[in-house]
Amino acid sequence: MKRLCVLLPAKDERLGISKTLRSILCAGILPSDIYVIDDGSSDGTGDIARGLQVNVLRNPKNIGKAMSLQKGASVSELVRRYEYISLMDADTEVCQNYFQAVKKTFTDPQIAAVCGRPKSNPHNWLTSYRCLAYWMSHNIYKGGQSNMGVITVTPGCASSFRADVFKQLEWNTDTIVEDMDCTIQIHRKRLGKIVYQKDAVVSTQDPRTIRDYVKQMYRWFTGTWQVGHKYGMATGLTRIDWEYKLLMGEGLIFAALFLSLPLWLILNMKVALYSVAMDFAVLAMLSVACAVCDRRGDVVLALPMYELLRFIDCSVFLYSFWKTVVRKQQVKVWFAVKRY
Repeated sequence: MKRLCVLLPAKDERLGISKTLRSILCAGILPSDIYVIDDGSSDGTGDIARGLQVNVLRNPKNIGKAMSLQKGASVSELVRRYEYISLMDADTEVCQNYFQAVKKTFTDPQIAAVCGRPKSNPHNWLTSYRCLAYWMSHNIYKGGQSNMGVITVTPGCASSFRADVFKQLEWNTDTIVEDMDCTIQIHRKRLGKIVYQKDAVVSTQDPRTIRDYVKQMYRWFTGTWQVGHKYGMATGLTRIDWEYKLLMGEGLIFAALFLSLPLWLILNMKVALYSVAMDFAVLAMLSVACAVCDRRGDVVLALPMYELLRFIDCSVFLYSFWKTVVRKQQVKVWFAVKRY
């Protein structure tokens, strides 16, 4: 049995697949331990991967990320041949000590999964805002969630599993966020602890247009509501259920209050202006902290645009709640973001 392998699904990823694979190779993984699932690509993604001597498994037709992961792991018998399986996205670059940090974390036999820390590649003001969002999520929430054993999602671009745990996961298509679905499965099946490793850093490509940004946020929010409904997290009483209720309840309250600001401008202008000023001040302080910690000056320069994106986030969050929870509409479409 070998130590660790990388499983990477890819659909029409010729623009970034080479950079991703080279970063994995530079981080110490042998080509024979890298498995790319070419999910019906029509742009030569598989050929580029073969040129780097890695294993390529091709699906003649697109079957989706979740089913590709399940098929790739079973066809290659990865759960029998390896101790750990690391999942990666085709637009992701890993830091040089990524896999060392992952292996070090797995020295505790009780750990079922390790989630790394994604960072956003700089491109424009949208990626600056996403950089801030990642920084807040991982520096404020993730560490605390890890200590309390209530991590709600291991990101698909930076998650690793014990092989025996991976074997027990069900890669279903009834939700559109397979990474969160599998995270909650680990909690429900009591397969072990999920921990956050801040030194397992990856850089990922985020949307560069408002259209793609909205599509991605809608998929994330909708998928989160779907997972909550699937596992009865709104009525459950375990720690992970309470964490879900806390996060989503906080989101609903904040979104409702934030979107009501135009009404407050009419009813009480002073209260509305004070609220906006306070929100902007908090964002400014967090942006400076993020810029210093991640060495991203663009996060501060793009600050004037963040209130607009907060408005978009809140609108999409409430819209996804209305469609998924209130109207109970089924959403199964995968919203792919264009690469650049």
